[in-house]
Amino acid sequence: MDAQTVASVKQMFGERATDDLFERGFYERDLAPVPDFLVKPVAKTLPDIVVRPKTTEEVASIVTLAAAKQLPVTTRAGGSTVYFNTVCTRQGILVDINGMDNILAIDQANKTVRVEAGLTWWRLERALNRVGLAACSYPSSAQAATVGGWLVMMGYGLGSLPYGPVVEQVLAAQVVLPDGRVRELSQTSEPPVAWLAASEGTLGIVTEVELKVRSQPESDWHGLAEFNNAEQMQDFIEQAAALANKPFNLHFSDPGCNSLRQRLGMADQRAALAYTVAFDADGTKAQTAAARLDYERCLHQADGGDLGEEAAGHEWQHRFFSLVLKREGPSLLGAELWLPIKKLADYLAEVAVFETRKQLGLKSYGHIVAPGHAMVMTMFNADERDTIGYLQGLALVKKLHDIGARHGGQPYGIGLWNTPYVKRCQPPAELAALKKRKQLLDPNNIMNPGKRYEPPLLLQPALFGLGMDLLAATTMVYQGRRGNKS
Repeated sequence: MDAQTVASVKQMFGERATDDLFERGFYERDLAPVPDFLVKPVAKTLPDIVVRPKTTEEVASIVTLAAAKQLPVTTRAGGSTVYFNTVCTRQGILVDINGMDNILAIDQANKTVRVEAGLTWWRLERALNRVGLAACSYPSSAQAATVGGWLVMMGYGLGSLPYGPVVEQVLAAQVVLPDGRVRELSQTSEPPVAWLAASEGTLGIVTEVELKVRSQPESDWHGLAEFNNAEQMQDFIEQAAALANKPFNLHFSDPGCNSLRQRLGMADQRAALAYTVAFDADGTKAQTAAARLDYERCLHQADGGDLGEEAAGHEWQHRFFSLVLKREGPSLLGAELWLPIKKLADYLAEVAVFETRKQLGLKSYGHIVAPGHAMVMTMFNADERDTIGYLQGLALVKKLHDIGARHGGQPYGIGLWNTPYVKRCQPPAELAALKKRKQLLDPNNIMNPGKRYEPPLLLQPALFGLGMDLLAATTMVYQGRRGNKS
């Protein structure tokens, strides 16, 4: 970006625009601790300038300027993923919308709320609870993830099993399109608000969202089931996901995950040896009483055991802290997958075989987010300071994605790092339709370029796959740390 444009943006936004090298450096990464030697050949991650708008009009002004000069624009809010979908790939303007976090209106009678896109789900839920309402669903990263950010991701999490993905709860969304126009999109507009779902910031900047919400539950009930094997766990999950009165949340953990949680003081010895499923229900007192009976029936049919309401309540209280597992770190690598429930036990069995060969200390957990699908995270400890070992660890992540693909799975979220798998995520016709949307709304490719649709040269599937497979097959030098084996 030329000096005159930088100066112009700073004049427009004053202290809310910065080209200070130190401040811009904080925007070069998200939750993924990827070493520079891997990033720099693929992307230019340091933005030329960071802007912190407060209004939709300010967002429109910066996008209009960028469109006129064909400058890349990347939007950032919570930055709570590991895909680099909020990190620049071609420098340009970074639009930080965290300052746009107001609740604009709550309609208690019609159970709707309108908010600015930078509001976190945790703040929204607390505000709704104060007036007797609640969000229909929210992400497991609710304390950091924002309303707009989750909409433009896949938008599945806690509450998605009974209420569907967040895009189905969106009544309208205000968006600044890549040419600077401000549009109010709805389910029936052209384009529809559904185009924003999973677009990952490549079709515009969402500034406001209007959502359906629900009455605050009268009561809740939590169960925690244990199983000797993954087949029993899958049987229980399939029954629970098919219930007419679906639980608000179903969350499972394998013994690898539970044993680490036990070492961290978050689970007892009994849970550490088992596959577990948290069954969380809410609603009226009659509904939660019925849910408890449903839980007991599913548990009996799957030949499982019950860990007690105290353990279940503890699990619920820690629902936002799955990544506390990083404490054994220093960091984590892993694959997050969208996986058919009917293939869950087979997937975990193949992961167990892979663990026997590689001895990584693999651990898996996930949420059931649709009657037929789960979001599954399989992780292992890593250390980005170990350059060669970390690179080999990334190759092992690729092998986990391959295991997932053999069981009908695909990456959950794409951003930059999952672009080698983009053809696994959509059939050719669907991917072509997504590219058509991008061409229609952003013909100059200024909005979050380098993400979602095509891999860069070094991440082309053939080249990437060959390199990662060779690394994964070499004699192991991987130095990830595994708790008591550190």
